[in-house]
Parts: sequence; structure tokens; C-alpha cells
Amino acid sequence: MFRRKLKKERSKYRLKIFFVVLIFLALIIVTGEYLYFNFSFGRAIIISPVAKESQSKLVSLETVLNKNKVLYSAVNSGSDGSFTVELESGGEVILSSKKELMSQLTSLQLILSRLTIEGKKLKKLDFRFDNPVVSF
Repeated sequence: MFRRKLKKERSKYRLKIFFVVLIFLALIIVTGEYLYFNFSFGRAIIISPVAKESQSKLVSLETVLNKNKVLYSAVNSGSDGSFTVELESGGEVILSSKKELMSQLTSLQLILSRLTIEGKKLKKLDFRFDNPVVSF
């Protein structure tokens, strides 16, 4: 009787191990198929459409800045959809993605030329509000 009970215990234990191994193998197969599919079609890294759009806006912003001869050292995107431009002169400009970019850049050029004439050094310029906020 004791041997039968021991046999039942062993068979239950073996069945549990079998199912754990089966689930593990299924996970390996699914992961392998996923990686194969992504590498086969050239999509190894999944980027959301929002991130792609933000990247393309950054590239177009850099192009427009170069075209308008605004000297900058770095352009970054903010968490709220804004863009931060670090000027070579040491200032920081925050552009809103909700407003027209060209009007903001025109205002930026005007403000920078005024500050150069007045001999003031820009610390921060924020275009996210109705009127630009300038910090010295």
C-alpha cells in the first residue's frame, strides 16, 4: 500500500515537471519566432509611431535651424512635446510643438538680435506660453 501511494506521488510529481518543461519550451519557441519575424523583416527594434514622429520633427527642426543660421549645440525633445535647443552661446530655447515652428524661429532670431545689440546674455527663452518668457 505504501508503494502504491509512493508511485502515485511520483507520477504526480513527474506530471508537474512535464507541464513546467512544456510551458518553458513553448515560451522559448514563441520568443524565437518573435525574434525571427522581427529580424527577417528588418524590424529588430520596435519604435512607436509617436517616437518616429518626434524623431522626424527633431530632424526637420535641426534642418530649419541650420537653414536660418541659428547656431546651436544640441536639440532634444521634452516629455510634454516641446523641443529644447541649446544655443552655442550658452542659452537654452524651449520651442512649443503646438505652435507654428517658423513663427517661433522668426521671434527667436529677432530676440537674439535685440539681445546682441543690447549686450545682454540669454539664459533661457520659453515659447510655450502666449508670450515668450525671457530669462537672463
